[in-house]
Amino acid sequence: MTTVLDPSFAVKLAATAGLVIIATLIAEKVGAFIGAMIAALPLSAGPAYLFISMEHDSTFVAQSALTGLGINTMITPFLLISSILVRRFGIWVGLGLGFALWAIGSFGILQAALDVEAAIALNLIAFPICLYFSRPYLDCGTASNIKGGLMDIVLRALAVVSVAAAVIIAGRLIGPDMAGFVAVIPIVWMSMAVVLYARAGRDATSAVMANGIGGMFGFCLALSALHLMPVEYGSTAALCTALALCVSWNLGLTAARPFIPMYNRAGQRPL
Repeated sequence: MTTVLDPSFAVKLAATAGLVIIATLIAEKVGAFIGAMIAALPLSAGPAYLFISMEHDSTFVAQSALTGLGINTMITPFLLISSILVRRFGIWVGLGLGFALWAIGSFGILQAALDVEAAIALNLIAFPICLYFSRPYLDCGTASNIKGGLMDIVLRALAVVSVAAAVIIAGRLIGPDMAGFVAVIPIVWMSMAVVLYARAGRDATSAVMANGIGGMFGFCLALSALHLMPVEYGSTAALCTALALCVSWNLGLTAARPFIPMYNRAGQRPL
């Protein structure tokens, strides 16, 4: 146990908590669309994969990223189903059934041991389908003036730190596949949805989760790079490229938003 829970373990978790708190403070100053773009960044998976790269070789990193890439396929269906059900039935039914779908699909993908081509193909199928069906929910609530609170920050920080801790332990005790699986659990989305629902209601929560679908394709690009690059170029270059791809996608989508019809339908209320 001492090799699993050493002093560096606490340092890594504290650094992760600080990152999440800073990102949350920034997100609270902007509207729902930008908030969704920030939530779609790898706030939990990024530190998790950083810790994996610090403790394991490039082959381990690449395999963990491949597992995460396959399971990332289930994030957009999770966001879509949760968005629909939260609006209709409330937070616990919405998140409960959404997470159940994610868990069943993710375990199936984990057992299938997909290669990179199959994992990318599944993402390319899931993303446009979920994006298309998210359209009616993009404007189902106004969440532009939500005031942040201490509980929001604490809950998200604890949730993400829990994921980081689980990834470190999984990587040390179990192996790359389980570490990659734990790294992409949608804990940031779930913790944010619970707090947002309590402060702003079901419509706003549904809208934020629906808007998040567009941002998640950047994470697919990031995981693809993180799988393909470490062995040849090193884990540091792979991590930097992955982060750049994810941020660039979300910034590009934000800049292009005024010109995308699905975000600017007549009668749509601003997010």
